[in-house]
Amino acid sequence: MTGGTNPTRTRRDLCVVFEVEPAPESHCPLGSFDGQVEEVRHQLVGDECHTDTTVQTDECACPSDQACTEVVHSTSDVDATCLCTVFGEFKCVPQFVDVVDGRLLVETYLSDRERLSDLVDSLKESSERLRLRQLKRIDTGEAERSENTVTLDLHEITEKQREAVAKAVSEGYYSTPRETSVDELADDFGISTSALSQRLKAVESKLATATFAQTSVNE
Repeated sequence: MTGGTNPTRTRRDLCVVFEVEPAPESHCPLGSFDGQVEEVRHQLVGDECHTDTTVQTDECACPSDQACTEVVHSTSDVDATCLCTVFGEFKCVPQFVDVVDGRLLVETYLSDRERLSDLVDSLKESSERLRLRQLKRIDTGEAERSENTVTLDLHEITEKQREAVAKAVSEGYYSTPRETSVDELADDFGISTSALSQRLKAVESKLATATFAQTSVNE
């Protein structure tokens, strides 16, 4: 009996959480659920996607006033518009952590910032709307999800701005204390310090605006 090949192992240094609204032509079974989604388990088998979704719903015939929990199994065909297909092309494992009003919260791990940029471009082609919820380094111990997050619409920033902030996060520019400087980051890109600073400030400004808008809604 011959043994299988040894697994290929690579480090994953970035934790990314996306908020994705699937494209209208997508047949993703997670795009439409009535009730609060508690847990999603999914598996690709050939050309089929199987999901077990735990949902809390208060629209049931139970005599109790409390919400009921049910597990819904879905089966759908996999095609090029499926998010799992896109993540698979980049050898990323998507974890569906929440579903709210048809928007999927997906967490995955990446090896470097270049992969993030390419993954975002592909996801934008397969989604109606794509937002960045979190981008964190694994080695900082800060990869845990937080309720106090701010979304950044990835359609509102340029590719260069996205690359700049991904590089800044991965190199520890936003760590405390900082592990790199704007000058060092600019040297890596081969551009001037002022050019890189402008790209970072553009994204930071959008984040600040999003934070203010979210705070105003919650007050």
